[in-house]
Amino acid sequence: MHTTKIKEGDEREEMELNQIWRACRKIQGAIFRYNFDICADLKQHDPDCTGYVSESIFTSVLGKYRKVVGMSEFELKDVTDYFQIRDGRVAYRQFCKTVCSENLSKTADKELATGLEWNDPWHLNVIVQPEERRKLCLILFKIAKETHLPLMPYFQDYELVSQHVGVVTVSHFSRVLHFMKIPLSEADYLLLLKRYMKDGYLVNYVAFLKHIDNIIEYLRQHNLLDGSGDLIENFPGRLVDLELSQLPAINGCQMIHPIFPDTCNHPKKNRGECDIIFCIQNYVYKNRIRTCEFLEKFDALQVGCITKNQFERGLSLMGVGKYLSRRELDLVMDRYVDPVDTNRIRWRNFVDEIDTVFTMKNLDKMPQCVVESPLAHIKEMPRPGTLDWQAAPMDVRELCEEAIAKIRIRIRNRRLYLHPFFRNYDKLFCGHVNCHQANQIFRINGILLSDAELNAVLHRYGNELGFYYTKFLEDVDPAEYAMPNMVAKQDQKECPPFPRDNKAPEQASEEVITRILTSAKRQALTKGASVLDFLVDYDRHREGLILESDFKRALDNALVILSEEDANILCNVFRSPTRSACIMYKDFCKALDEIFIQYDTNMGDKLVTAVPLLHLPNLDCIDCFLNFDERTTCSKALMKLARRPDEISNLSQVFKDFDRQSCGSVTQNQFLRAITLREMHNMLSSREFEAIVKCFAVKRGLCLEFNYREFLKILDVLYATGQMKRNY
Repeated sequence: MHTTKIKEGDEREEMELNQIWRACRKIQGAIFRYNFDICADLKQHDPDCTGYVSESIFTSVLGKYRKVVGMSEFELKDVTDYFQIRDGRVAYRQFCKTVCSENLSKTADKELATGLEWNDPWHLNVIVQPEERRKLCLILFKIAKETHLPLMPYFQDYELVSQHVGVVTVSHFSRVLHFMKIPLSEADYLLLLKRYMKDGYLVNYVAFLKHIDNIIEYLRQHNLLDGSGDLIENFPGRLVDLELSQLPAINGCQMIHPIFPDTCNHPKKNRGECDIIFCIQNYVYKNRIRTCEFLEKFDALQVGCITKNQFERGLSLMGVGKYLSRRELDLVMDRYVDPVDTNRIRWRNFVDEIDTVFTMKNLDKMPQCVVESPLAHIKEMPRPGTLDWQAAPMDVRELCEEAIAKIRIRIRNRRLYLHPFFRNYDKLFCGHVNCHQANQIFRINGILLSDAELNAVLHRYGNELGFYYTKFLEDVDPAEYAMPNMVAKQDQKECPPFPRDNKAPEQASEEVITRILTSAKRQALTKGASVLDFLVDYDRHREGLILESDFKRALDNALVILSEEDANILCNVFRSPTRSACIMYKDFCKALDEIFIQYDTNMGDKLVTAVPLLHLPNLDCIDCFLNFDERTTCSKALMKLARRPDEISNLSQVFKDFDRQSCGSVTQNQFLRAITLREMHNMLSSREFEAIVKCFAVKRGLCLEFNYREFLKILDVLYATGQMKRNY
């Protein structure tokens, strides 16, 4: 570089040549990458070719490319001061020789892999404010303390894809910090970018990691770290604590005001016994933990007490131990310590108190007690990341109330139902959506809020999971029109008597007796039960008489269901004249047998003969009726299938495999599978198949099934009589 004409006492002697050289290398890299000519722009302002231009012209030309190059204003001022002579002009020719000499020697014939040959791996931006420099040092120290793994491989993985040299994009830089669980607030993250930003969109991670390594190495050299990587307890001096809040979540809520601390996630806070018990109850209720199962295994003798170490191990197994500090754990132990043996803990008392979040002990002894699950204080516990609304600024609370009132008016006037909109975004049914999704739902439904009102609503119902829309809808739109109203428990009232209950008991007339016997005959016929077999069992001495109670019990066992009045009338009709407590059941059975046997009494002095009657139950129904066309189609289809009867196709074995209950019927799908298995389905069309199914259908409950036994009999008859359709 040009270093002549520098007198003693000149301010340029105090400049760091390394920083000026880096600024020039930035310009070289930008010229090579974007192929613009700074020298030509400067020569236009020097028509006499003196090699000097004014300071304003030089600054304006370089300022035009400052954002492209990635130079700060301080670097531009340092370069201008370095090449400035005494009369105020700038020696731009010397500047062009320094910046453009290497670029002019490059030719298009030379093969270049990348456009980053002049990238400076130690590029850093200048932080002028001393407060920002101090804060930056604290941030770097905190990151070095939080980092237990090397960060270099995570950035190098990105370079394998992007082919960058020592730089990553801003989004990838943020992604790596978030993945390594390095907490940074938005202001701290912007300060890091201000220090390590390069070319307007890249981050120099090499310099960032070098500074982190230097801090860790300094602490190790001075023996300020213990074996686990934390600061030693007797740290010399006092380190200013810097709270690193979380980065704002992607598409999430940006909390401006301090958030309300979660009861379970801040073990260092001085909490009392009640707060600790509430924390444990909340954790147990959310995770549905049986507390007793983690502690009773330590009590082998079932005495109700365990040691303090065993109690602490049980809490750790439950997962509560990580939320309790040593002081809080001691408070819990002191609460349940055994008064007889102070080294043991009464774990049963602890379990009973924790389990009150689910139910109440000895609830079977208090049937009138109403159990509240979960308890009110567990329901009202703030979620992690929730703003303490009672301590919120008054202007934010007023804006939120105005916004909620505006939303209520809009919902009432437009008859809006917002529940489905939120549920569409909530795929996991956790009751939360992103804040941007909530804003989008408001816009879709025409709920227009200002930025201040929207931020106030998000502060009120936002937490670390997003926008808590369940609570929001309870306050704004309870949707009483879409949910049934829960009425209070009413007093039990006696049912008014029905008109049929006021009827007088029927007299044992001939018409009534005939009706009862007809009902009993119909039930015995349809169910195919032999009533005599059930009645004989109670006649141990074969006297033809049984007790009235045994008579009614036998009818119930035979599935002949009669009402109490009908059974009493029947008992009075067939009651024995000699023994009033007994029934002549054989006379009753003889009356029932008339449905199967008809007695001929018109034969004079000859013996009475019994003529059997054949009763076929009507199994047809409306769905099984066939018209003339369907009967013709079914007849032709059966003649086709008769070519392969059961003795040829062995179709009955297939049906029996499907008929596990041996009831003689199978489903329509099973019938199709059976004929398909025997390759008989090709003989039928769809209309013929439907006609056959309808012809042999039988009602089983609410469904129609196929009576395969009758079907096989018909095929055998057609085959035996030769009524087969032989033409294809």
